[in-house]
Amino acid sequence: MPASLRTLIERADRFVRSIENARREPDRWEGLCTLQALADIAAGRTEQAEARLALAKTPPIVRISPDPPHMPADCREPTAAELRQELDRLRAQVVAC
Repeated sequence: MPASLRTLIERADRFVRSIENARREPDRWEGLCTLQALADIAAGRTEQAEARLALAKTPPIVRISPDPPHMPADCREPTAAELRQELDRLRAQVVAC
């Protein structure tokens, strides 16, 4: 059973907060997977969002390439601030519903 939108937002928030607390920017893999997960949450695609959040946490040593699967190589990687902004926008949208 897929997680609820609120649960997924909480999971994404914990992940983004861990990056912020480490005072670093997400690497390309983390940023792109998280951004796609947030887009999936916004579209109500909970199973895909859950999978992308799990993919975002893949340790670098296990990754087969610097880019996550199904992502164009020319994508600009998001910053921690951009992930936070999108997450906050989503949270406000879900709370308003």
